[in-house]
Amino acid sequence: MDAHWLWWLCAVILVIAEMFSGTLYLLAVSSGLAVAGIVALAGGSWAAQASVAALLCTASVSILYRWRRNVPAQIDNSNLSADIGQEVHIVNWQDERRARVSYRGAEWDAELVPHVLSDHERNSWRIKEVVGSHLIIE
Repeated sequence: MDAHWLWWLCAVILVIAEMFSGTLYLLAVSSGLAVAGIVALAGGSWAAQASVAALLCTASVSILYRWRRNVPAQIDNSNLSADIGQEVHIVNWQDERRARVSYRGAEWDAELVPHVLSDHERNSWRIKEVVGSHLIIE
């Protein structure tokens, strides 16, 4: 089997493995192996093929690492919940800022938004934020 087919076979195997992992790192490595296969098809020496594969695999993984390190801070927002804006009803107040509320057929722990004053006469509140299983209400 020719060298370019071996490089491309390895690249395809990594692409298939990437479908199960979902990390994109195997895809980055497979792109370097595919280019090494092109170098082999063009008649490059084994040293040239290996150098291209090593250089491109390292560069693509490092670029992907830097990109993934910065992107989650921009995308990760736990407050994109469908619960925000929904109405809850007070079951009982635990203190001035915390209460048990009824929402979706269950009781939840809730806390008032810092700038909102408690009103024990008011029974209906809206969800402002969700922090884990804790509701922040206003």
